[in-house]
Amino acid sequence: MATGDELKSLAELRLKEAVSLFDAGFYDGCVYLCGYVLELALKARICSVLGVSDYPDAEMPQAFRSHNFDHLLLLSGLRGELNAGNPALLANWSTATDWKPEWRYRKAGSVDSAKAQDVLDAIQIDPDGVLTWLRRRW
Repeated sequence: MATGDELKSLAELRLKEAVSLFDAGFYDGCVYLCGYVLELALKARICSVLGVSDYPDAEMPQAFRSHNFDHLLLLSGLRGELNAGNPALLANWSTATDWKPEWRYRKAGSVDSAKAQDVLDAIQIDPDGVLTWLRRRW
């Protein structure tokens, strides 16, 4: 698996790709990649919390191989902070984490530009976007 630094770089790259897809009108792909942006960012944070260079998915329990944001949030040590009275961040979390890897099978056109913009904003808005928040905790 990737190192914590590689996971950070991949999260940033996937965000750039998601923005490019949005700009090109590919809203389904944009939102789909946004899910992986958050997954990668949370896994980078988990590396930091555990003090490991490589993300421990191969030799560790199924929990580390999860796409479930609530499970990854718990492993990241940030669940209490997320719920600690920042309604804007919590709203952005709810918007950004309404995602499933199975969405790769959804019908084209399932996401419109407004929904895709909402997800991008929930991830990157300053100061309460989810990725913005996670970057401060890597």
